[in-house]
Amino acid sequence: MFDRLKYLKYIGTPKRLALIGGGLAVVIALIVVIAVVTKKDGPTIVERVVKRISSEGIRGNIKYFAEEPHPAGGQRNLDLGAEVKKRWESYGFDDVFNNDYEVLLSLPTEESYIKYEGNDGEVLYKPRNNEDSNIIPPFNAFSKNAKVTGQIVYVNYGRVEDLEKLKDLGVDLTDKIAICRYGKIFRGSKAQNAHEKGMIGMILYSDPADSGSKRGKVYPNGQWLPDTGVQRGNVKSVKGDISTHLFPSYEGGYHASGDELAKIAPKIPVIPIPYNDIKGIHQLIQTSTPETPEGWGDYNIGPSTKSIELNVKTNDTLALCRNIIGVINGEVEPDRYVLIGVHRDAWIHGAVDPVSGMATILEISRALGEDVKKGWRPRRTIIFASWDAEEPGIMGSFEFVEDFMVSLKHKAVAYINMDSAAGGIQMLKMKSTPNMISLLYKAASETGSPKPSYKNMYDFWIGAEKEYNDKDYELPLVQLIGSGSDYTAFLQEIGVSCVDFAYKSNYGTYPTYHTQYDTYKWLSTYGDQNFTYHKYLGDFAARTLLSLANDEMLPLSAVDYANKIKELTDALMEGNKAEIEALDLDMAGMSTLTEEFVAAAKEFAEHASAYSKSDDESGLALRNINDKLMLMDRQFIHEQGLPDRPSFRHLIFAPSSTNTYAGSAFPGIGDEMKRAQGDPKATQKQIGLVTAKLEAVTRSISDEVSFS
Repeated sequence: MFDRLKYLKYIGTPKRLALIGGGLAVVIALIVVIAVVTKKDGPTIVERVVKRISSEGIRGNIKYFAEEPHPAGGQRNLDLGAEVKKRWESYGFDDVFNNDYEVLLSLPTEESYIKYEGNDGEVLYKPRNNEDSNIIPPFNAFSKNAKVTGQIVYVNYGRVEDLEKLKDLGVDLTDKIAICRYGKIFRGSKAQNAHEKGMIGMILYSDPADSGSKRGKVYPNGQWLPDTGVQRGNVKSVKGDISTHLFPSYEGGYHASGDELAKIAPKIPVIPIPYNDIKGIHQLIQTSTPETPEGWGDYNIGPSTKSIELNVKTNDTLALCRNIIGVINGEVEPDRYVLIGVHRDAWIHGAVDPVSGMATILEISRALGEDVKKGWRPRRTIIFASWDAEEPGIMGSFEFVEDFMVSLKHKAVAYINMDSAAGGIQMLKMKSTPNMISLLYKAASETGSPKPSYKNMYDFWIGAEKEYNDKDYELPLVQLIGSGSDYTAFLQEIGVSCVDFAYKSNYGTYPTYHTQYDTYKWLSTYGDQNFTYHKYLGDFAARTLLSLANDEMLPLSAVDYANKIKELTDALMEGNKAEIEALDLDMAGMSTLTEEFVAAAKEFAEHASAYSKSDDESGLALRNINDKLMLMDRQFIHEQGLPDRPSFRHLIFAPSSTNTYAGSAFPGIGDEMKRAQGDPKATQKQIGLVTAKLEAVTRSISDEVSFS
C-alpha cells in the first residue's frame, strides 16, 4: 500500500515562512544550513555517467519491456512497474514508491460496428485483430457511446481548414459521418472539429499515401504500415482523469458520471479501422461533386447516396493507475526537485512509444546509480518517474501534479520528458519553454553525434534540418511546447519549465505508431539498428538532467524567455493586423511590457553573472537568483485557465484549441480573436491578462520591492 506520509518527506506540503519579526532569521538560518559546499565533481559525475550509458543496455531494456502488450489497467503493465521499482531500489535510490490512483479507463467491447442502414444491413466492419488475439482490438478511448445513422463525407485530415474548404465548396456537413485520415493533428481535435461543424460521427484510418504501401515496402518487408494496421488512441481533449477533472483521483473518492461526465467527454462516436476496410466504405461515395481538392488524395468527397450506421460501444471502468517514483536526495538543496519521466503503459507492445524512451531513462538511472551507491548525491533532489495511463489521456502524471500541486509549485525546478526516444533517426526534435534553450544548446554541443558526418549533436540537430527539410536555420530549431505527453500538467497546471525531445522521421510520425506493428523487431530492423541514436540521446538527457540538478546557479535563461516573448508578440501583431484593426484592439500596453521584460531580463542576467560566492556566506543571494529563475514560468499561470479550458492555465504557451498536439503562443488571445465576431471584449480581456503577467514577471526578476 502506498505510504502517503512517507512520500510527503519528498513531496510534502511546504511550511509557510513568514518574513516578519524572527521569521527572517529562521529563513536565513535555514539557508545557511543548506548552503554547504558540495564536492566539485559536476563535470566528473557527468563524464562517469555518460561513459556508462550503453547502447546494449538500452537494447536489452527495450527487448524486455516491449516483449508483451502492456496497456494501462493490465497486469503486465503493473508487473513492469514492479520491475522498474526493483531496479531503482537496486541502484541505491534513497526511496522508491508506488504512487497509486483510481482512474476512469475506456475499454473496447465487441459491440461496435459499421453497417449499411437498416435492420438487415450488411456489416461493413467489426473491430478485430488480424494477427494476435491477445492485444486490444482497435478502438478510440473515450469515444462517445452512440449509434448514429447518416451519409458519409470525406474530410481529409479533419483540420479546421479542411472543414472550411468543404463549406466553401458547398458541402453540407450537418448530420453527416466523417471519413477522416489520421495525421497532421491530434485525433481528438479531428472529432471536436467535426462535431463543431454539425457532424455526428467519425471513421478514422491510416492512409497508405501517408504511412503505408504508397510510400514503400510494408512491414515485415519494409518499414511502412501494412493495410491491416490500425492506430489506437484516445480522443478526449480534457487531459487527466476526466471523472475527477481538476482534482486527484483517490481510491474510493468522488468520480463524476452521467451528465456531469458527458459535459467534458467527446461528443461524437469515433472508430478507427484498417485501410483494407475503409476502401469499401470510400467506394460508397460514387461521385465527387464538387471536385476533390488538390492534395486530398484519390477519393471522392460525397456525400454518399446511401447512409451507414455507426455504432460505438466502449466500457468505462475504474482501474488502478500506478506511477513509480524514484528519489535521489539532494545534498545542498533537498527542497528543490528536478524531475525526469516517461510513461510506461502502451496500447500494445509500444517498442517506440513509450519503451524506447523508458529504456533510455532506465539506462541513465542505472548509470547514475553506480555513483549513488558509492555515496554521491546531487546538489538538488532528482526525481525519476515511471508514469502510468498516459495513452488513455495523460492520467498518471496529471493526477500526481494535482495531488501534490502546492508542493510542486514551490519546489519543482524543471521537468524533462522523453516519451519516445527514436521514432525515426533522421532528425532531432525539441520542444521546450524558452528559458531552457541555452541549456539544451550547451548539452547538445557537448554530446557526440549519432551520425559520423556531424561533429556533435548540436551540428546534427541543425544540419539534419538542412539535409532532410532544406531548412537553413541559424540556430537549432526548438518548437513551442503544447500537449500530448506527460509534461502537460507540469507546464499547464502549475507552470514548471519543461522540455521534451526525441529523434523523429523527416516525414512525421513513425509508420507503426500505436499499432500492433510497433515492436522490438520493427525498431531494431527499421528504426535504430545498433541503438546508437538511443545512446547519444541518453548522453544528452543525462547532461541536461545533471546540469539542472548540480549547477550552483540554475542553467535557465531569463533573456532567452524575454526575447522569445518579444519575437512572438511582434509576430502576433504583424500577422493579425486586419483583425486587430477590425476589432479595435489595444495592444500598446502588452507591447510596452514586452520591451520592459526584455530590458529587465538583461539587467537580471548581468546581475547574476556578477554573483560572487565569496560575498555570499549565507547563500541567500544565490538562492534568490535561483528562485527567480525557477519561478519564471509560474508567473504566466492564470488560475482560472484559458477560455473553456480550465486545466490549460499558461497564458504564453498552450496547445492549440484546434490541435492539442501543437503548441501555440498567446493561446487565449488567438482563440478569442478567431471567435470574436465583432465583439472585442473577450479578446481585449485576454490581452489584459497577458499584459498583467508580463508586468508581474518583470517585477519578479528585479530587486525592487514596491507595493505602491
